[in-house]
Amino acid sequence: MFPLIVKSRHSRRGDLVARVDSAAELAALLPEWGDEPVVVQEFLPGDGWDIKLWVTGDRVFGARRRTPLEAGASRESHPIEEPPAEWVRILERIGSVFDLSLFGVDPLLTERGPMVVDVNAFPGFRGVPGASEALVALVERAAVRVPAA
Repeated sequence: MFPLIVKSRHSRRGDLVARVDSAAELAALLPEWGDEPVVVQEFLPGDGWDIKLWVTGDRVFGARRRTPLEAGASRESHPIEEPPAEWVRILERIGSVFDLSLFGVDPLLTERGPMVVDVNAFPGFRGVPGASEALVALVERAAVRVPAA
């Protein structure tokens, strides 16, 4: 059962993201986080980086940042200029399965290959160059397709 990743369902800055290796560690989270809705996932060892991918229509944006599981890790994002084709195929499949044209995905690079650990139906694009313009273009294309009442 252990280790696990426990994280806030709300996904905001400063929220809970913790590796938990025992029932005692899980219980120790209760005083501060006992009222917080959480997601519990199997811990998958990664390469020390969190990958963030965002899709707006036909545009894909990506960034890497150090995992929050590292004490004192930088929160600085490093853009990914061109995500690998395998990642793009994963994004296309997720968009198709969930019928999404605007979403974010967090894959984790593991020894088993990329594993998706989060899908956000309306992600934040803070600090992603070009994402605002792509979002506006997506909304404008959708507005043209909607018939006037």
